[in-house]
Amino acid sequence: MSPRASARNGRSPRALARRIVGAGRRLTYGALGRTPFGSITSVVTDEPLVAITFDGCPDPQWTPRVLEVLDAHGAKGTFFAVGKFVDQHPDVMRRLHESGHALGNHTYDHPSMPLVTRAQRLRELRACEKALAPYPQPRKIFRPPYLDQDFASRLDTWRLGYDVIACSLHATDWEDRSADEMVAALSGVAPGDVIMLHDVVCDQRYRSREAMITALDTFLRQQSDLRFVSVPTLLDAGRPRREMWLKRPNVKRLASYERDF
Repeated sequence: MSPRASARNGRSPRALARRIVGAGRRLTYGALGRTPFGSITSVVTDEPLVAITFDGCPDPQWTPRVLEVLDAHGAKGTFFAVGKFVDQHPDVMRRLHESGHALGNHTYDHPSMPLVTRAQRLRELRACEKALAPYPQPRKIFRPPYLDQDFASRLDTWRLGYDVIACSLHATDWEDRSADEMVAALSGVAPGDVIMLHDVVCDQRYRSREAMITALDTFLRQQSDLRFVSVPTLLDAGRPRREMWLKRPNVKRLASYERDF
């Protein structure tokens, strides 16, 4: 949709860029219209497939617990890995890779990409890419830390050949949410959705993943009519839905995160 058409419909690009659907609902940050340059939020498919993704890995305590739940339900996940943790925990990474789960780039140090220089962005992407090199993948996929993205940072990832994977559904599991609240938040799942969860979070207050892991187990059990596959598998099964995804950094919140992460 053009900016002029958006304005006529009462949905200016500026207004849409500010939209944030509340906790555990479909994300529409900066959904300014479909474009081949845009970020992938979901996939149009006739098959009962959903991709469930996890940000922040690997963690020696929580990532293996997530893998146990996925394996118990015959599900495959996609893990967006932070390069410095990849280097620190090769045993967890080998298990992830050998179990057939997909891996994506989540930068090396987890900065908000719009807040760093282009040179820093490229260093972050390439350093994480190098860390992930021992675990080859069928596609180059990237998720921005905090989902923060502007035109410049998207252009940098595009030039390096990455598809940016946003999401269509989440459970706000990086905040204080019970397992029941998370399950309820994900209950509207539909074929083609890309779900975002975290096996590592930045805020020390919510570092425990117990509630998320309980919610994951319950959710997968309830949604037995769906098949949970990796992002590359989902992309191969239909047509990616792309949005011009723009999200401004929350500088105040990031300041507290950086002290903990």
